Amino acid sequence: MTETLLAKIWDQLGAAATSRSPFNFLQLATAGLDGAPQLRTIVLRRCDATKGALSFVTDMRSPKIQEIRNDPRVALVGFDPAASVQLRLSGEAEISDDEAERLEMWQSLRERTLILFSAPHAPGSILDDNGQPLQAGEPLNEEPYKRFALVTVRLNRLEWLDLSSEHHIRCTFDRDGATWRGAWLAP
Repeated sequence: MTETLLAKIWDQLGAAATSRSPFNFLQLATAGLDGAPQLRTIVLRRCDATKGALSFVTDMRSPKIQEIRNDPRVALVGFDPAASVQLRLSGEAEISDDEAERLEMWQSLRERTLILFSAPHAPGSILDDNGQPLQAGEPLNEEPYKRFALVTVRLNRLEWLDLSSEHHIRCTFDRDGATWRGAWLAP
C-alpha cells in the first residue's frame, strides 16, 4: 500500500510542477549563514520522480543561494487545504551549472517571471524611502540571465500526513539508493 501512496505523491508533485495545484508553492527551509533557520516560499518548476528531484528558480543574488552553498541540506513543506494533507520533503540542494539545463528552464518561463531577474537590486536589499539601496551594491550591468539560478533538490525523504479523517494517517519514505522504503508512522 505504501507504493500506491508514493506514486500518488509523485503524481501530485508532477502536477504541481506544471500547473497551479496545492503543492505548486512550497515552503523552503535553509540554514542561514548565522545558523538560524530561514524559510520562504518557492514555486515548484520541475519534478523528476525517476531521479527523486524537484527544481525551482531564484535570483543568483538571493541570500538562499549562499545559504545553499554553505549547507546544501534543505527541507520543503506544502499543504493541500482542500484535502487536509501535509507533505514534508528533505534533501540536498544543488545550484545547476549545466548551461543547457539552465537555458532550457529559462526559455520555458513566462515573461512575467523573467522580468524578476531584471530587478536592479538584490533580493533583500535594504532600501530608503525612494527605493534606493542604503548600501552600494553591485552595478546593474549584467544581463538578467546571468542572475538566473536553477536549483535542484535531490530528495532523500518524503513524509505524507493526511489530516482529513478522525484517525490521521502518516507515512514516510526514505531513499535507499534508487529505491524508496516506506513506513507507516504514528501521527
